[in-house]
Amino acid sequence: MIIFDDVCKVYSTGTEAVKHTTLHIEKGEFAFIVGPSGCGKSTLMKMILKEVEPTSGDIYINGKSIINIPHNKVPYLRRKMGIVFQDFRLLPDKTVYENVAYAMRVIGANPKQIKKQVPNVLSLVGLLKKAKVYPEQLSGGEQQRVAVARAIVNNPMMLIADEPTGNLDPETAWEIMSLLNDINRRGTTVVVATHAKDIVDKMQKRVIAIENGTVYSDIKKGVYINEHKYD
Repeated sequence: MIIFDDVCKVYSTGTEAVKHTTLHIEKGEFAFIVGPSGCGKSTLMKMILKEVEPTSGDIYINGKSIINIPHNKVPYLRRKMGIVFQDFRLLPDKTVYENVAYAMRVIGANPKQIKKQVPNVLSLVGLLKKAKVYPEQLSGGEQQRVAVARAIVNNPMMLIADEPTGNLDPETAWEIMSLLNDINRRGTTVVVATHAKDIVDKMQKRVIAIENGTVYSDIKKGVYINEHKYD
């Protein structure tokens, strides 16, 4: 599903963000990417989304290299991905329903499809009763649920989440991660970059630990021991 083949990334400042990383995330897997700030995990996530290009090496998504994809084809690549950010990135002038429906409209879904799919997804994330509410009227956890709904409404093959619980209290953070776990159980590949040690430990999923731009540890059912060491 996602393959990094000897990938390096050196920024124009000379910073080596990623060093000779080889990594394979299987279809249907749930993987955490963890590590201290500045370790390279955000760069890895951005390279999956093709927001950042590797300096060398190759990246494959669903069996195809994404290195030489033309710029105008990148939106089509991202249609296969659901993306959840720490800061939600909802459209403030649109209701919950409209925020989720917008993700379908941009790929050309017809009104009948939208009318059927959006309520189904809002029901899945527990927000059907708040379909007509605006983002500013929601709690942080509810806003993130809208972001998750928007990310999965087009039935993506994979869900990429960069610090999705960073702005949430512990209880709400766990609710969001439980939701992502449910989505994974439905067959979607889920990759989450996080600092949330307690969540990583409790969920017992694959843990890919990054330090100084390299994979420090990679275990199928691991724990996030502390900011620098993993087991």
